[in-house]
Amino acid sequence: MNAVPAEPLHNAEAVIRKTGEDWARHWNAKELDKLVAAYAADAVYLPPHHGAVHGRDAIREYLKGPLAHGVSDLKFEVTYIRQAGDVAYDVGRYSMVVPEDGARKQDRGKYLTVWRRDADGAWRIVADAWSSDLPAGH
Repeated sequence: MNAVPAEPLHNAEAVIRKTGEDWARHWNAKELDKLVAAYAADAVYLPPHHGAVHGRDAIREYLKGPLAHGVSDLKFEVTYIRQAGDVAYDVGRYSMVVPEDGARKQDRGKYLTVWRRDADGAWRIVADAWSSDLPAGH
């Protein structure tokens, strides 16, 4: 499994920024295994309009749906990153293109991702939540 390379604790921000850029690139390339590698085995994924998805294997199964439906052009913009020891979180904005009724519509919103430095020294996502800023049904 690919993991985020071990970095000194003080460098969590650089690792998180790079992983976010890589995650968007892997999403746009539909590289499911590389997406899922960023998550801890016990991670939880909290997508909008859906129940919580618990565990890396369940996250893999869930992500197959949006990838197959053509959600594309994902971009992240980090607002800030905070760290306390072996836990860090980042808050930011996203934009992406979503197919809807035969058209391609722009979506934008916000996210919160919680990271944990595992025993092997790698930073992995343990909680990932996001939601659109657009009105429901838009």
